Amino acid sequence: MLFRSEIHPYSSGLWGGLAGGAAMAALACLYGLVAQHSIWYPVNLLAGVVIPGMGNESIAQLRSFQALPFFAALIGHAIISILVGIVYAVMLPMFPKYAPFWAGILMPIFWSGLVATTLNVINPAMNERISWPWFVVAQLGFGLVGGFFIARSTSIKTMQT
Repeated sequence: MLFRSEIHPYSSGLWGGLAGGAAMAALACLYGLVAQHSIWYPVNLLAGVVIPGMGNESIAQLRSFQALPFFAALIGHAIISILVGIVYAVMLPMFPKYAPFWAGILMPIFWSGLVATTLNVINPAMNERISWPWFVVAQLGFGLVGGFFIARSTSIKTMQT
């Protein structure tokens, strides 16, 4: 017996991931402006994922523009956003009705918990500098915007047994 199923193209995950990543970056920069008086603080913290020692820099250093950390954060954030967007495109058809809402809320909360748990083990100094409420808000921004973009894409019909 064959069942009709609809999936989202991977390209919708790419574009949804980039849109969600832009929303997440905007919320992170808003946090930087409000809490740290600098948009570079969250950018430099993100760069700390790939550049050892960023978590040990002074607050003044984290608040200042630094070219290498900026490009590391930009490239890393873009790649991760695209990959997570593709995962969303694959998973969105599995969610019940109102998929963008569920994917926009559940996945970011799971992702935030995973990051919080692993970062505490991998880089405790960096973990102490992250504002977790703002992190979750930024994750939710990614999930809602990325999920919305992917859900609005044209689905591809498939035949499955």
